[in-house]
Amino acid sequence: MKCPQCQAENPDDAQYCYLCYTRFKVMERSAEAEERARRLRENNIGARLRCPSCGELSPVESPFCLRCGFAFEDPEALLVPEEEVREYTERRTWKERQEEEGLHSQPIRVDGEMDGAELMRRLDDILNAGYRARLQARGRQSIAHALKVLALLGEEWEGKGKEITLRVRMLGEQIVKDLEDLDLEIEAELVDIKGGAG
Repeated sequence: MKCPQCQAENPDDAQYCYLCYTRFKVMERSAEAEERARRLRENNIGARLRCPSCGELSPVESPFCLRCGFAFEDPEALLVPEEEVREYTERRTWKERQEEEGLHSQPIRVDGEMDGAELMRRLDDILNAGYRARLQARGRQSIAHALKVLALLGEEWEGKGKEITLRVRMLGEQIVKDLEDLDLEIEAELVDIKGGAG
C-alpha cells in the first residue's frame, strides 16, 4: 500500500506509514457508513470537510483528506458550511492569482540566440492567462529578435479577435551612442480588437 502523504510503500495490512506515521484508513466502508455519508451530503449541500491536519477542504462524502490522507472519523465535527467554503475558495483563488502574477511579472531577458519558438510559447502562456508579459532586450539583435517574436504572436492572436499592444521604455538613464548599448523593456498586453469579434 502506498502512503497518500509521502508515497512510501507499506505492507498491505499496515495501519500507519512506517516513514511518516500517517494513519491509514481502510478504504472500504460499511453500508451504514456509506448511508451516513450520503445523508450528510444531502443535508449539507455545498459544504465541505476541513481536515484538522492540513486544513484542506474535501468533499463531505470523502472518508479521508484528499491532500494528506487524514482519516475523517467524525465528519460532522469537521463540516464547513457552503458560505464559508465560498469565502475560502475566493481567498485561495485570489492568493493563487497573486502568486501567479508575481511569477509572471518577472521580466524575460531576451538575447539574440534565444529559441524563438520557446520564447513565443512562454509569451503566449502569459498573455493567455490574462497577464502582461515583460521582455528586456539589449542591443540591436536582441531587440529585433524580441519584436519579431511579438509580431508573429500578434498575427496569431489577430485571428482570435485580439491584438497585442506594446509599451516600450528605456532601462537606465545613460546616453545611448550606439544601438548595441540600447537596453529596452517591452511590455506586451492582449486587448480586444475594436469592432472585432473578440
